[in-house]
Amino acid sequence: MKKIIKAVWIFFPAVLAAAMYFLLPYFPQFTEYVCSRGLFKLVTVPVGFVTALLPISLTELVIVLALPLLIFLIILLIVKLKKGKGKRGKILLGAGRGLCAALSFASLMYMICHGANYYRCPIEQIMQLDTSQKSPEFLLAVCRELAAGAAEARAELETDENGCMRFSESIYTELSRTNSGYKALTADYPFLWTPIWRQKPVMLSEPWSYTHITGMYDPFLAECNVNTAQPDFSIPYTAAHESAHSRGIAFENECNFLAFLSCINSEYPEFRYSGYMEAFKYCSNALFAYDDDMWREAHALLTDGMLADFNAENEYISSHIFTIKIGSSGGSVTVSEVSNAVNDTFIKVQGVPEGTFSYGRVTELILAYYADKL
Repeated sequence: MKKIIKAVWIFFPAVLAAAMYFLLPYFPQFTEYVCSRGLFKLVTVPVGFVTALLPISLTELVIVLALPLLIFLIILLIVKLKKGKGKRGKILLGAGRGLCAALSFASLMYMICHGANYYRCPIEQIMQLDTSQKSPEFLLAVCRELAAGAAEARAELETDENGCMRFSESIYTELSRTNSGYKALTADYPFLWTPIWRQKPVMLSEPWSYTHITGMYDPFLAECNVNTAQPDFSIPYTAAHESAHSRGIAFENECNFLAFLSCINSEYPEFRYSGYMEAFKYCSNALFAYDDDMWREAHALLTDGMLADFNAENEYISSHIFTIKIGSSGGSVTVSEVSNAVNDTFIKVQGVPEGTFSYGRVTELILAYYADKL
């Protein structure tokens, strides 16, 4: 019996992870209070506190070192196999067990530190938001409010020679302001509390931009990573989005909503501007699907400065397209298409059938927020 336990114990974490993956969707209340507000905080808070002590992105460092480390381990295994001719089977078995143990433990840590949060109570239930369908007229009214808020915040900001918004402080100072808006929300919504206070700029943001990914949360290091090559007006919202992940929110539309809500409650105008602009983009896109004339009316609300920022974002996206040719048939695919397909698959595996389209579902939550205000 002891031999059997010794042989299979490395798979216990993976079995627990699988049990969480398949069973937690049926018990959202348990997931909410035991996993997301309990176990998740218990593990990620100390990990995030330690990783936040360093200003550099440890996630970026791990990714950069991953290939050299893999090559080193393969060479080390080959050397051991050559030296231990009579023990090659034992060496390979040990290497396989080590790999299985690492993957097994990683799967459990992922479920604890992020995966389980997909099965907690919906944000509209926790925050008591009415997400019933709203009329196009109401959507237009919300667009007016968002445009007005953006214009008011824009008047307080500096601009560059192209008329685009620019930061007045260093990127490290700006990112350190991310938690300002969340502090205002935590009093009413204590489930958002976390001491993970640092959002980190990625040094390789320029090449990363070709994936069209603007931010990433690393659940293993409880680390928020931000692409700083994107236009300045988008960065606060991205940082706030990744910060929502560090607070136990998994769904992308919910992170988008909390990013908006925290930004507009921030004491810093660049964050308020970023939140209103990103929300306007989602809502005006939704309005376009309803009525062209209403969309034009909403679009006419944009100031010259706001238009300059949106144009800069479009130029940023169009200038970061790298095409990869496939075979001799003339087929091709862009890096951003590959990264989107990977992200789409990952989100769908978590039980979100819309995949990356779920980002846009933030509009329902924004309209629900304004339902009591307009």
